[in-house]
Amino acid sequence: MTKLVLDSIIYGLQRFGGISNFWSELIAARPPVDSVEILLPRTLRAATLPDMARASVRREALPTRVSRYLRAEPGAGADILHTSYYRLPRRRVGRYITSVYDFTYERYFNGIARRVHHHQKAASVVAADLCLCISEATRVDLLEQFPQMSDVRARVVPLGVDTKAFYHDPSSRPERPYVLFVGQRQGYKRFDLAVLSVMQLRDVSLAVAGPPLTDDEKNMLEHYLPGRWREHAGVGRDVLRRLYSDAFAFIFPSDYEGFGLPILEAMACGCPVVAADRSSFPEVVGTATPLAERQEPDAYVGLLRRLQHDDARQHAIREGARRVASFSWQRSFEQLWAFYQ
Repeated sequence: MTKLVLDSIIYGLQRFGGISNFWSELIAARPPVDSVEILLPRTLRAATLPDMARASVRREALPTRVSRYLRAEPGAGADILHTSYYRLPRRRVGRYITSVYDFTYERYFNGIARRVHHHQKAASVVAADLCLCISEATRVDLLEQFPQMSDVRARVVPLGVDTKAFYHDPSSRPERPYVLFVGQRQGYKRFDLAVLSVMQLRDVSLAVAGPPLTDDEKNMLEHYLPGRWREHAGVGRDVLRRLYSDAFAFIFPSDYEGFGLPILEAMACGCPVVAADRSSFPEVVGTATPLAERQEPDAYVGLLRRLQHDDARQHAIREGARRVASFSWQRSFEQLWAFYQ
């Protein structure tokens, strides 16, 4: 009898995001083991949770702000502990697996936050029997950061996209074509590139989906795009699907991502993608569309203008749909089950 413990601390750390999406899909997929135990944080931030009726659920006693830095405590007899966010097991387990998503902290953060995060990640990676990276780019970063790691212990299980939730569904014809920006907007996400690129396309507006805009962001948008922007704060999947489906294009100018799940979501919804030729993006996009070779507005403007030609636009939509077929959750979890075995 094989017992799997899924340390779901991520539900206390992230309201929306690729990590919690991956974890929810993993739980919903029902790993092919005899027994599944789900370790939940005391305080939940996740906007939605998967069905856990067929698993044994345990809640932690301490607040997440404390327990996230402590060891996970699985029930007795755990054959495999798979942690969602770099927590070591408190007691002996048969095998210990950690998922590795990116090295954003190491690249873009400074001070105590970076040191604490990297210390915890390093301890998890060094102790793990298996490190599951969400892209080949992340695996390369992992081996560069930890050269003592062996290729055998660092494997790739890519993210997928739920095509029942994300599919082409044009619900309306917008008054003005819009470019869509989705997600966080700090520093390396390069929201500034999205704004300055759309500024040069006079007949196009910018739609912003994600956390509420700050006053500074609203002032910037009104300065560069007066009357040509719209906020969509905290939207759910149904609204996000319609935003993708109705968009002229999805722009993703981030300097760095471990994977780039919104790219798959957009392509699944029949939305052409404009993204940077960096980090994991080439392995996600494939040949579906050209990528920006420079992190400058002109590079993105050129790609957006290219999509104004119907042949190029239809090619991007058609090839994007083909690319999405390579990233199903079923395919990802078949790889994961093999590693569990």
